[in-house]
Amino acid sequence: MLNDLRVLSTVASFICFVGIMIWACGKNSKASFDEAANQPILDDDLPSSNKTS
Repeated sequence: MLNDLRVLSTVASFICFVGIMIWACGKNSKASFDEAANQPILDDDLPSSNKTS
């Protein structure tokens, strides 16, 4: 019984891993990941610091 549970959890984990890899490497996700990666650079809403050293 315990061995069956271990096998089931291993198979479920592998299926989740494959699903995440397909989602992350898919063509549809690239645009949203590129936008999220550039968000800190393009964020002009915050006022700039006028400190001088």
